[in-house]
Amino acid sequence: MRPIASDRRGHRSAPGWTVAYGAALVVALCGAPRSLLAGELPATGKHFVVETNDFLIGQAPDWIDDEHVVWQDPMLRDEDGDGAIQVHSSRLDGSEKVCLTCNLEGPNQVPVAQPGGDWILFHSWVGHTVRVGSPGFGGLGSDVWVMRRDGSQQTNLTQSGDFEDNFHAYWSPDGQHLVWTALNWNAQAGGDGKSDVRVARFDPNGPNGPRLVDEHVVRPGNGHWYETQWWAPDGSGFLYTETADTAINPELYFCRLEDPDHGACRRVRMTHDPAWDEQAIFTPDMSRIIFMSSRNLPGAHNDWAHVATLLNLPAKYDYAIILSVFSDSFLQPILEQATDLYEMTLDWNLGHTLFKPGAIRRLTQSGVDAWVIPEFAWDPSGQRLLWTQSRMRSGVRVDQGCVNTHIRDDYIRRLERVRQLGDIPFTLPDEVREQAADLVRNPKGFVADGLGCGGDNPQQMPKWDQQTLVARFLP
Repeated sequence: MRPIASDRRGHRSAPGWTVAYGAALVVALCGAPRSLLAGELPATGKHFVVETNDFLIGQAPDWIDDEHVVWQDPMLRDEDGDGAIQVHSSRLDGSEKVCLTCNLEGPNQVPVAQPGGDWILFHSWVGHTVRVGSPGFGGLGSDVWVMRRDGSQQTNLTQSGDFEDNFHAYWSPDGQHLVWTALNWNAQAGGDGKSDVRVARFDPNGPNGPRLVDEHVVRPGNGHWYETQWWAPDGSGFLYTETADTAINPELYFCRLEDPDHGACRRVRMTHDPAWDEQAIFTPDMSRIIFMSSRNLPGAHNDWAHVATLLNLPAKYDYAIILSVFSDSFLQPILEQATDLYEMTLDWNLGHTLFKPGAIRRLTQSGVDAWVIPEFAWDPSGQRLLWTQSRMRSGVRVDQGCVNTHIRDDYIRRLERVRQLGDIPFTLPDEVREQAADLVRNPKGFVADGLGCGGDNPQQMPKWDQQTLVARFLP
């Protein structure tokens, strides 16, 4: 069954049309009732087929149209030799490449193209002296900027002060609103480090150029860690991540917005799993949600989740520990956590106006080989999903799956030798607890000598592998 074509993740067009970014075509169903846009469309296919793109682009790419993408420098290549991460546009094969932000001090990254419009948002540290983390991915010092497709009219939309951050911004399907996560540690400005989720209308024709209007908080600063994700294709709201239940347990939610200009968020919780559930996007027909998860994979974060669950640590203090836990789980090589893509089927009501989470299936197995899948995006026709995944190289990384297998196999060998009472290894339960305790301690201090599980060349360069991948659903 052929997928319904889509012009930037949601507004349907007739099957077979190619809707180019920035074209003069006005989608006829923009004003259609949501019941016509959601739940009545066919599924996009059963088989998820993934191919490696020959040209490597950086993390968090997006599509400008069905032929062109916007992206940042990959970790393995300084595209312009300027020593900074910049935003570029090109075809998927790297041809027609243009640097859009090379006139700005870097890093400039995490670009997202405006659906049906001429603008690209991106995240930048320009103008900030306090800089932590990475612009667009979380930390301190990031603002949301916009520019035209050719890189002109670069404008800071959020204009925050030091000790503040604005990240993971996304356009609504009609290109009129933005959602993003905001963080404020500036005590003099009333900041307490608790992030919130904000929505505002984009006005490209303000008195001094592009601006945000009617900025308002739709999820409050409650100490939980937030990260905003993609909007629903029908514009009814957006997906976002919020830690819940126990400390640093990111779960996926949908924020239903009746009025994006002023309305509050009606939450729908989508996942219930002590793992890192994040990075989420609807399929163009809104029958499913694709999301990233660390579930079913060994690693430093899932070890943390087990301990936090055991101790019932509350999530309201996550604003104070998120940086440390995330860094130990994903940004250092010992027992680094991997992730995979999953698909959640949505169960719609009879009127196709509300949904709840349904069955979940695993789409990829690359996490078994230590890959971490971050942000991903549909092309305008709704046919191809694009992402760039990364992993630390085997000489640097100690693989926990390998470690677990060695420990388990050793115990099984000892138990298989039990033939009579005197063969029982009575000390084995204590040994199991001790080795399990080693795994949940600070991962940076874990030693896996002689197991052949990596980490034998900690100075290996480059330290990272990266791949750009394109996937599609087939019948």
